[in-house]
Parts: sequence; C-alpha cells; structure tokens
Amino acid sequence: MKKYKEIEMETPENFKRITGISKEDFQNLCDKTEAYIEKEKKRNPLKQRGVKKSQLSLTDCVLLTIYYLRHYPTFINLADVFDISESYCHKIYSRYSRILVKVETLPNRKNRLENPPETVIIDVTEQSIERPVKGQKPYYSGQKKNLNLEYCKSSNTCFCHRRNFIS
Repeated sequence: MKKYKEIEMETPENFKRITGISKEDFQNLCDKTEAYIEKEKKRNPLKQRGVKKSQLSLTDCVLLTIYYLRHYPTFINLADVFDISESYCHKIYSRYSRILVKVETLPNRKNRLENPPETVIIDVTEQSIERPVKGQKPYYSGQKKNLNLEYCKSSNTCFCHRRNFIS
C-alpha cells in the first residue's frame, strides 16, 4: 500500500485492484468530500477554532478510508503505511467514513421496492450459545446437543433460525 501520490501513477487496472473503484470515481468522491467539508466549515465556523492542520491530505484520508473498507487491515498496519499513529488512523477512518456516507447517495427502500435488484447477496452467521436457564423451552429439543443460532441476512429479509448440532 502506498500513499495517493504513488498510487496515482498506477495503471487504471492496478488502481482499481488496490482501491476497488476507478480513478475517475475516486476523484469524484474526493471532490464531493472536499465540497462537503467546505460547506460544513461555512455553516459552523466556530468548530474550526484550535484545530491543527492534518498531517495527511484529503486524498490520502479518503484513500485510507477506501482502502480500509476494501481490505480490512489492522489500524496499526494502515498507520504504518501512512506514517501516522494508530489512534490518529482510527480517527481519520471514523471521520471520513461518516462523511462518505453523507456524501454518497444510496437508494432508499421505496426505490429498491420499485426496482428490485438483479442479484441478491446473503450473509449467514452461526453463533454457539449457552442454553438459557430461564425460558429455555423454545431452545430445548430433549437431547443433549450444542445449540447454535443461525442468522441469515439478505437484502430483503432477516431471520433467526435455531439449529442443534452434535458435538
């Protein structure tokens, strides 16, 4: 992983492999983020009192956020790449992830119902739980088995299903 000045020289294919978005989309995202930050500064000028100038440029902050969302490295590794502390790296990620959510428009529920998606992604997670002391009737099958709850989350529904497994 490199800073934006070094990644900028990469081919469009490599840039997309590293960040997950094209150079044009990345630049568009940086422009929207910069416009949002300027608008917030004008809206509330007292918020900027006593704030030090960031060590990273805006493009590096957006790159840090996008790279984290794409690859999920630890903050200590990401901080090492950008030559900042781990806590400052987390602070930048938290701030810019909130900004990116506000800047990018996502389709609302009504829009999704009118135009159903062509593909559906389903995420399934199983968690082992201890048998509850009170209210165990819904979980008890009469057999001594490990108890797992299966959570399935899709784009349209979310449900919980009980599964018993022999250990």
